Amino acid sequence: MAGELFQFEKACLGYPGNEVLQDISFHLDAGNFIGIVGPNGVGKSTLVKTMLGLLPLRSGRMTWHQEHARIGYVPQREQIDAIWPMRVRDILQLTLCALHRPHWYKRGEYAQVSEVMEATEITALADQTLDTLSGGEMQRLLLARALVVEPSVLLLDEPTAAMDLFASERFMQLITKLHRERNVTIVMATHDLQALVGRAGTVGILANGMLHYGPTVDMLSAERLTNVYGHPVGVHSKDGKLFISIEGDA
Repeated sequence: MAGELFQFEKACLGYPGNEVLQDISFHLDAGNFIGIVGPNGVGKSTLVKTMLGLLPLRSGRMTWHQEHARIGYVPQREQIDAIWPMRVRDILQLTLCALHRPHWYKRGEYAQVSEVMEATEITALADQTLDTLSGGEMQRLLLARALVVEPSVLLLDEPTAAMDLFASERFMQLITKLHRERNVTIVMATHDLQALVGRAGTVGILANGMLHYGPTVDMLSAERLTNVYGHPVGVHSKDGKLFISIEGDA
């Protein structure tokens, strides 16, 4: 899969009476990994939800260039009602059942569910209900639900926000593996700048209603991040890898 996959052209995004992002022009190539970053409230979730079609475009143009691009979506954990009396495997099976087939060929579908649970390391959780899952386990279930539809594009909205440091790193390792081994296109809105280093080829920074994007090494500069976040940010290199830190008193 190659070529341009998605494009915003002079797009305004937001809600009635509240344009969150203005004059956005942006293209996404198939197979890319782009991280969307910026301070709270700048429109990261708005951008992802507009790409999904969950929010209507206020003006301008939005185009998916590949007609049969299949999208997987991993929302923030707090958007999922954990009181549902359903097991992990039930969520995945129902996702497949509702997807697109008039007939449910159980042998093939069950095999697909098992494969996805193994890939996301939740096989041992198959019979647990949602209310028993930790933050990291819930996010891996949501990733599995997105993957069971065999997506070519994966949109993630703050997927590690509810995780501790260890769970967050495990989750990012899974995302990186999907991107590199299956060539899944990744768009991830996140606060975790460090998680993008060595993973995302492109970073888009939202600030003041605008989107600026480019190669990760160029976008994650100390000067640019300090301007965006309004506080000194240090970017240091060690053994060829960038490390991002808050400088001075936060």
